[in-house]
Amino acid sequence: MSAFFLKGMIGRAVDQGLVTVEFVQLRDFAVDKHHKVDDYPYGGKQGMLLKADVIYRAVTSIEHYASYRLLYASPKGSHFSHSHVKEWSSLDGVILLSGYYEGVDERIFDLLPFEQVSLGDFILLSGETPSLLIAEALIRSIPGVLGNDQCVEQESILSGRLEYPQYTSPRMVLELPVPDVVVSGHHDAIRQWRMSESVNSTLFDKPSLFIEAPASEAEQGIIEKQLING
Repeated sequence: MSAFFLKGMIGRAVDQGLVTVEFVQLRDFAVDKHHKVDDYPYGGKQGMLLKADVIYRAVTSIEHYASYRLLYASPKGSHFSHSHVKEWSSLDGVILLSGYYEGVDERIFDLLPFEQVSLGDFILLSGETPSLLIAEALIRSIPGVLGNDQCVEQESILSGRLEYPQYTSPRMVLELPVPDVVVSGHHDAIRQWRMSESVNSTLFDKPSLFIEAPASEAEQGIIEKQLING
């Protein structure tokens, strides 16, 4: 996992001291001679669970752990969204626990205030990928990481709408052209086209976003026109 934090913008943010990333090896906190961090579940279910006592010793070994937010990716948790990102990226620190195999001993949630968060109703081989996804979302929201802080808040999805289509060179790919309006140089026309495409995409692909962020008067006009024209 460490290689993930050594490249691109995240790597530069680490080098510049904008963010600090540390890894804790669970095996260092196992007490048996084999450094065992997991075991079979009681009751006969197949798979392995990370041991609560090992996790507890590992987490409490972290300096100032009590002032950090403890997170564990799980389908049982609340849906991970930008509201979480805004809140957690401003905290003093976050501890991400990556589950493995069948997950973790349930008692860890009684021992430590882990907050469970869901990235979706699906199962992976381990919790490393969800942890990396959460970490990237939080890190990119830290001021200075992207260079231009406006890039963080100008993403379309953060305004409650899906993003409009985007194009680059060449202008023709296998007889598929870039829409004329995009290369027209008429900024008002481009702005209106982008809004229309964004609203239509949201309307047909993720209409629930209009419940969370009701349509503006301009957007209502676009929706009415789309419904009339079919």
